[in-house]
Amino acid sequence: MRKTHGAIALGVAAAVGVAAWLGQPAASQESASLVALTARAAALERDIARLEDVNEIKKLQRIYGFYTDKQLWSAASELFSADGTIEVGGRGVYVGRDRIRAFLALNGPEGPQPKRLFDQMQLQPIVHVAPDGQTAQGRWHVFAQEAVHGEYANWGLGVLENEYVKEDGVWKIRRHHFFTTMYTPYEAGWAKQAIANAGPSAELPPDGPPTVAYEAYPKAFVVPFHYENPVTSPVPRPGVEVAAGAATTESIAATLTTLEGRVGRLEDIGQLERMNSIYGYYLAHIEWDNFTGLFTQDGEIEIAMRGVYVGHPRIRQSMNFYGLVTDSQFGLQHNHMQFQPVITLAADGQSAKMRSRAFSIMGQYERYSQWMGGVYENDYVKENGVWKLKRDQQLNTYFVTYAAGWRDSQPRPPPGMSQTVPPDLLPTKPFEMYPSAYLPAFHYANPVTGQRVEWTPPAPATAQ
Repeated sequence: MRKTHGAIALGVAAAVGVAAWLGQPAASQESASLVALTARAAALERDIARLEDVNEIKKLQRIYGFYTDKQLWSAASELFSADGTIEVGGRGVYVGRDRIRAFLALNGPEGPQPKRLFDQMQLQPIVHVAPDGQTAQGRWHVFAQEAVHGEYANWGLGVLENEYVKEDGVWKIRRHHFFTTMYTPYEAGWAKQAIANAGPSAELPPDGPPTVAYEAYPKAFVVPFHYENPVTSPVPRPGVEVAAGAATTESIAATLTTLEGRVGRLEDIGQLERMNSIYGYYLAHIEWDNFTGLFTQDGEIEIAMRGVYVGHPRIRQSMNFYGLVTDSQFGLQHNHMQFQPVITLAADGQSAKMRSRAFSIMGQYERYSQWMGGVYENDYVKENGVWKLKRDQQLNTYFVTYAAGWRDSQPRPPPGMSQTVPPDLLPTKPFEMYPSAYLPAFHYANPVTGQRVEWTPPAPATAQ
């Protein structure tokens, strides 16, 4: 795939030499070779652009999930096109950013709220970009944990069938349609109780009625797929037409050099996503030596406000907090799932930042069981062509026992620093967990507005 200027020139020269040997006009054969190479370069550029579009759309939707987690309704609504729509369950359609913001605010006040959990995990993306690269469709699974401490806690599941549009080179959500699969109270579970779809709001009537009539679990409904089966109905890859006479060996070589750089960035993002997943598998299976090997020699880890451990020996030592290697033989459960990565690659391709989500099922047979949820904001560097973790920081949203769940869990602080194995550095970002409200800072700006999204809690009202 990657060709240098010299390789291109040799290829053209070889074609010319063969043509001369055959006694055919060399100039016409050279022109035909240049046209063929130009067509191949154009097809490659188109395919790279579509892969870049898919990455940008995934990033957009994942950011939407992180914004709605913390009830940042204004930032979430800014991800839509001016004529964008939102439709959730059976509540009808809301049109335009202002109406979308107002609809989202039906879920509560703007910003992180004490006693409120609203995790909206964006999973399993399938994105198809139109041939012209200006519109796209995407299907996602949403896994929700919603609670108000002391009042209720629900599990939620659903499917998104969304549409996206590129405006002035920026991808935006044009149609956000959430089909509810199931909502059920945590304490009862889906074997005993199901919550029906809510109808249109009397407080904020929609701009249009629901576009699809269906019922949630325990009824069965298959959300229509925007795509055909890729095996039984494969989509042909269209060709590319180019004009003859416009290209030169030098111009094609320059084009391929640029495309090579873009392919390299796509490969970097793929490697970083894989590393994020591998990290989760090593953590889940108590593979501490392999886990430590993901870091640079001077890498840092800071989890659950335990402080900062610097370098391989100290990172390896700190992992014993989460279980000894021998514990894996005695029913220790640490299923650690990492997903929803938002990756920002530096311009030089030598460093990157990633926000991702963690969800753990933790416990030990006949001893304890609990849930853990949190957010990572990590730094990576490329050393000798290999991506490595430079700084690993997890900010926990909650630790909740299975028995209590999110409704009745007792407030607790993060695990904090060890007295027996003290850290090398103090915690850098103190935080509180649910039912307190906390917003881990975003390393990225809003991809549509370009503005940083922050949240300052309102000052408490003073007595008059």
